[in-house]
Amino acid sequence: MFFKKKLIKKIKEKFKKIKSRYNEKLQKERNKFTCILNHDIKTPILAQIQSLELILKEKFGRLNIEQKNILEEILNSNYFLFEIISNAIFLTKYENEQPKPKLENIDIIEQIQDCCNMIKNFAKEKSQNIIVKTNKKNEIKLKADRKMIQKIIFNILSSSVSYGFEKSDIEIMVKESKNSISFCTKNKSIYMTKEKINSLFEDKKNLCDFNQLGMSLNLNIAKKLINAHNWNIIAESKQNNSSTFGFVVKK
Repeated sequence: MFFKKKLIKKIKEKFKKIKSRYNEKLQKERNKFTCILNHDIKTPILAQIQSLELILKEKFGRLNIEQKNILEEILNSNYFLFEIISNAIFLTKYENEQPKPKLENIDIIEQIQDCCNMIKNFAKEKSQNIIVKTNKKNEIKLKADRKMIQKIIFNILSSSVSYGFEKSDIEIMVKESKNSISFCTKNKSIYMTKEKINSLFEDKKNLCDFNQLGMSLNLNIAKKLINAHNWNIIAESKQNNSSTFGFVVKK
């Protein structure tokens, strides 16, 4: 009986080692695939974006109004496609590696300004004004992972701009109190039920709806990174055609 138990134990340990080696090999293959995907898909789209931007700046000759309109449509489509692919690759890499946040003191106002600069041209195309409202004149600091907090803010802001009405304001509200720090964006957009909002944060995407896929990827990634910091999500839509998305950090 003793030898039988010992033999079973050895078999279990051997099986555990084999399984561990297999998982390590699988993880390496996944990381390799993600790197290849990142380069082979993003690089050509980025080249197209840069080329179209130069053409629209009339670096190679003058364009008439019709030509500009068509090229701007193509450029916006490339921006949208690049964002979806970037988010899909980021999500795959994040889920494979499951990195923990590297916390440091971050000025959230500075991060918001950087994200606004990155997206200002897209907002300009939709004739939207981005307005930052805060109850503090100086910096507002919180403990967060620098790369993750920028991804959270950019994805939420990008969703607000993408799905906000044209010729409307995108409000960014940052508040600090004794007990918490909150960040949220508010836009004018179509009313969504609670079920609809919840579906945007889910892992399963409606692949038939390309526009919803883009917003779902943005908010799904934001949710994962917010949860990784143990923060609370803000998500609501009102009948007056306004939607609010963001997070609350308890001190």
